[in-house]
Amino acid sequence: MKRRTHLIAATLACAGLLGTAAVASDHRDAPMTQLYPMSDIGDSFLFKGAQTGGLTMSYTLNPLSGSGAPGTLGSDEIRLDPRLIYMFRLDTDGDALADITYKVRVRDIDGEDQKQRLEMRRAEGSEAQANDWSGTDVGRGFTTALNAALEVTTGDNGELLFVGPRRDPFFFNFSTVQAPAALAIKQALAGGDNLPALPTSIGAFGISDMTLIVLEVPGLAKTALNYWAVVVDEDTGTSVDRMGRAGVQGIFFVDPPVGYNEARYLPVDPAYPTVGAFNDAYNAAGPEVGLSQFGDQFKFSFDRLEVEADKLTDTVNFYAPDMIRWDPSQPAGYPNGRSFAEDAIFWTIKDINPFYYAAPDSFLPRMSEQDLNLDKFPYAAPSFNQAWKAGVPVRPVAPIYMD
Repeated sequence: MKRRTHLIAATLACAGLLGTAAVASDHRDAPMTQLYPMSDIGDSFLFKGAQTGGLTMSYTLNPLSGSGAPGTLGSDEIRLDPRLIYMFRLDTDGDALADITYKVRVRDIDGEDQKQRLEMRRAEGSEAQANDWSGTDVGRGFTTALNAALEVTTGDNGELLFVGPRRDPFFFNFSTVQAPAALAIKQALAGGDNLPALPTSIGAFGISDMTLIVLEVPGLAKTALNYWAVVVDEDTGTSVDRMGRAGVQGIFFVDPPVGYNEARYLPVDPAYPTVGAFNDAYNAAGPEVGLSQFGDQFKFSFDRLEVEADKLTDTVNFYAPDMIRWDPSQPAGYPNGRSFAEDAIFWTIKDINPFYYAAPDSFLPRMSEQDLNLDKFPYAAPSFNQAWKAGVPVRPVAPIYMD
């Protein structure tokens, strides 16, 4: 039997040697997640699912897979790690603490098959806030491998769970926009990932896949709540990564671009000597301390991005808890939820810099041009390496989506 090492201990040994090359939205946001892509949340989503009419929560892992970028794996190699617990956290009373948490973990990572066994639990109250494998068992099933038939786990309460390789749904199109926040994103995207970052649905991260985890819960769409995603090291109980809103770390907490004044980028709190150290601490914390622990850094970053002075406090209060809001009484669409097709990054640019300039013929915001099927679970486009194109011998295995 191989000796089992703690994820946190293994990564901390190297984390101090690295900076952070964060790219929008949240891919490779911190030294720890750069070293361990199975823990790295790229984006999170929240929308009403057509399959059951319930609330659909989703996030991506293993960013930039299939791209050939340094430190990434092929689309047929990406999996989840059984040392980690993948969580969907929901705050239903507005105190930024989880009231309901769905927890997912896998087994069989040492096998040659990309397919893994899945276990799912639903936790409430104190168990929902705990970084451990507590809660009630509600489902067991399997992940979906590349070029294999769709695997969907059905929970005891009618939940639908999918885990498998899919094309990265991250999307932006702001090439004609001029604003300090837009410049910050472009600088982050030029952070050495060797991808073109073109302003199209496919070109945003080039030919790039990731592991997609999607959970749809019937009935939950009728409840007003806040949502965020968390990945926890089960051995230490430490949150390795977390994410709510689009681009928070990828836009606001980035290394100084080459040639820029470092003092305008390094953390204002001397407890964090580097941006990477700050991002690791941010990932380990929860939304409830967003303002108290990180509010000063948000204010500093927003000042650099030229947020108007009379809106600065409200802007900090909105972003610092870093949760996606869902209000069923309001029209769906970012910032009220976020679908796979929405350009949430453009919304953020416009929100932070209301004086931005966009070419009059830019027709913003655009929607994704990916081959999404927003009527059938799990909604996201097939892996780039699984999608069939003329002249390519590999055809996607049916079904890609649920009937």
